[in-house]
Amino acid sequence: MADSKLLNLLDLSFVLMETRQTPMHVAGLQTFVLPAGAPRDYPRKVYEYLRSFPVTAAPFNYRLRGVGSGRLRPTFEVAEKIDLDYHLRHSALPYPGGERELGILVSRLHSNPMDLDRPLWEIHLIEGLQGGRFALYCKLHHSLADGVSGVGLLNFSTDPHASETPPIWAADRPRKVRTPTIPGRFGAFSLLQAAFASQAKELPSLVQGLAGTAKALFGVKPSPDFTSLAEAPRTIFNVNVTPQRRVATQASSLERLQAIGAAAGGSINDVVLAASSGAMRRFLLELGELPRKSLVTSIPVALPRDSSQAGGNAISFANVRLGTDIEDVRERFDVIRRSSTAGRDFLKQMSTRALMDYTVLISSPQILTRLPGIGSRVPPTYNVIISNVPGPRGKLYFLGSEMEAYYPISALFHGQALNITVLSYAGGLYFGFTGCADKVPHLQRLAVYTGEAIDELERVFLGGGDKKVRKAGKAGKGRKGRKGRKAGKGRKAGKGRKA
Repeated sequence: MADSKLLNLLDLSFVLMETRQTPMHVAGLQTFVLPAGAPRDYPRKVYEYLRSFPVTAAPFNYRLRGVGSGRLRPTFEVAEKIDLDYHLRHSALPYPGGERELGILVSRLHSNPMDLDRPLWEIHLIEGLQGGRFALYCKLHHSLADGVSGVGLLNFSTDPHASETPPIWAADRPRKVRTPTIPGRFGAFSLLQAAFASQAKELPSLVQGLAGTAKALFGVKPSPDFTSLAEAPRTIFNVNVTPQRRVATQASSLERLQAIGAAAGGSINDVVLAASSGAMRRFLLELGELPRKSLVTSIPVALPRDSSQAGGNAISFANVRLGTDIEDVRERFDVIRRSSTAGRDFLKQMSTRALMDYTVLISSPQILTRLPGIGSRVPPTYNVIISNVPGPRGKLYFLGSEMEAYYPISALFHGQALNITVLSYAGGLYFGFTGCADKVPHLQRLAVYTGEAIDELERVFLGGGDKKVRKAGKAGKGRKGRKGRKAGKGRKAGKGRKA
């Protein structure tokens, strides 16, 4: 009998949300600079090197079993034979191989659902980027990994002269043997039994968290700054999605955001939220779609995890007000800072295991959106997910090539047509914007506006340019849908890209 792994409830939720319109995969886009003196066919040599390794490592050798068979609790089983040519693919960009061409290809690749009968991953080596560079687009189903565990699967080297490392599907990682458990016989009752029976001692902690959440829905909050699940207004982002995705990117430096956060009395994550808030406020103003109430974001909070396990999800979520109803930049930042602190403090009252079940239970309305006729009719509990994932601190190399950038790309579902994920890497901060191509217009503008919002925060908290900031804060009140600046114009932080 093949080795198997029972999905936890959070992993299972991503399987249950998988539809043609809502493929539940996440991805990373990494671009590489060729080593000095490399021949023109170097990317082809990289592809042949990757192709020489069979699939041996978890979770890349996991195949999903039990979906559509009447079993409520599917498992991951180790597959004995895996067709590497299906999972590893080689593409080339048309001339001139710029950001636009890369963005079009990556958006198309991210729109394609995964074959649930095969191991749930794909890696595309993309050559033809300007300057002889190449990219890796790495796609993984969300049931296999969250942002933090996905970064942990990387197997590149910090030494350019010792970077002939095995690819991630062949990397030897120490892993504990898990004893598979057998799902119960009594249908839905077995699903609840799996959540609580093995961890009865965690029940008081879970009940405490759920009680606090329920009270907040009726106005009894742990603190005035706590954001409940009933505060989010409906926006153009909270609609049913179609299968087509669009991807845009933005880059800044970690040092800049650290300096802004220190001057403003907040964290780097507060600055990320403030920059995203400023960009979305301007974006929605231009479209004439900014609600009077503040938008609410759901921020993933990483939980302690077993480092011996490959992949998997260990996250919870906190709701945070974005202050998009506030024009003043300082006041908006203070609202975000206080709301973020209150949300994280609320989660601390629960144990790690209780938080996993809590996350599934409060996310159940999103699982319901896959049912026919429901979709975006479910009231939004938040408007957009904004994730901040810690990535590698130092430069990484593969076969002598330096990874110059690392952009995260996330999943969408009905009622959530926009996702913003940020990943730090080697002193840089890389924003990945994933939007429904048919529902979120001009996604590229949002990327550009985020860079300009960082400039704005820097002027307010470090440069004292209040006059300029007040003027910038009113931008967008003019013509509906006017054109944003072209990518690459202006300051470094404002260089938005399609991918």
